[in-house]
Amino acid sequence: MDFNKLDTARKEELHSQITQYANSVGGKNFFLKMIEDIRAEKPNPILNKSGAFHTSRVKVTLSKAMFKDSFTTLFEAIRREEKKGDMLDGIAPKEYKATMNMMRALGNVTVSIQSKKEEDGEGFQFSILDKSEEKKTKVTFIFKAIFFYHLDEAKKALNYKA
Repeated sequence: MDFNKLDTARKEELHSQITQYANSVGGKNFFLKMIEDIRAEKPNPILNKSGAFHTSRVKVTLSKAMFKDSFTTLFEAIRREEKKGDMLDGIAPKEYKATMNMMRALGNVTVSIQSKKEEDGEGFQFSILDKSEEKKTKVTFIFKAIFFYHLDEAKKALNYKA
């Protein structure tokens, strides 16, 4: 995704959403630091068997542990969604089955991010998949911003001026 190529209404929506999330963990700088900390962890901390991991300022918890095959399929689906607009568009039957299984497994998974210090904020919670439109499941912007997109995309969304 290129934030600069989105329409104005979508930019404003994403800006307000990501700003709200950033304020709930202590502000823009703490939010960006959290993303950097998550990206620095190897292997990806979302694969922890307990479904929880810590950064310097926050605790991140998944409602259900994610396995490597679901993780890999999710990232392939995100790439397809970015290129074609839909994660199921024009894929082979074997990939379709794997993607549908991933969508069933992660459909109700929520990610909770809580500040370690109460004065930084109460934290926030979001789903990995957005099922608001029937037959058009998408990966939520905030998940992609934290775990997939380049840090510059989150910065552009945070610093957007209408």
